[in-house]
Amino acid sequence: MAGSAAVTVHLPEPAKANAKRSVLAPDLVVDGEITSLGPVDVRGIVTGQVRAPEILIAPTGTISGSATAHDLAIQGQITGTINAQNVMLSSGAIVRADVTHERIAIEAGAQLEGQMKRRR
Repeated sequence: MAGSAAVTVHLPEPAKANAKRSVLAPDLVVDGEITSLGPVDVRGIVTGQVRAPEILIAPTGTISGSATAHDLAIQGQITGTINAQNVMLSSGAIVRADVTHERIAIEAGAQLEGQMKRRR
């Protein structure tokens, strides 16, 4: 956009090798912000922000809001914004988001609608 200043988003550091994985169960609905120092599996529904070193949106998972991670793997759905160093869209992924990334991999069958911007 003309005249707007670029906003720098600081990404989480990669997850430590011994970091415990947090799992948001398929029957869990969260409205708000989730921040973790370890990996997060989203199997339920999150409306808001998820920030973690590693985020997996499972096939049953949905984020409506934003995901900020070092590594983001999407098998489910996300609507909103993505900021991640590494983004992986699996064949069943449904992404309706603006994506800021350093590296991205998209499997055949993944659905992607939004603007893509490469981090420098």
